[in-house]
Amino acid sequence: MKVNGGKSVPLSIGVICMAKKAKEVVEAVDPDKNLVTFRVIEGDLMEEYKSFVITIQVSPKSEGSGSVVHW
Repeated sequence: MKVNGGKSVPLSIGVICMAKKAKEVVEAVDPDKNLVTFRVIEGDLMEEYKSFVITIQVSPKSEGSGSVVHW
């Protein structure tokens, strides 16, 4: 995935805020929309939820430099 300035960023997330442990898989990547979808398959979140999907999209700001990240 590319961020502002064309720099590459890794396609994984670290710790999910609510979870002490989580194992996720990349379910979908859409480079045109700067979008990545993860599915949690193991960990604390699975004790509370039947399924847990995380979608992250990065959009360049309309004015100035930087980007906005939507979770």
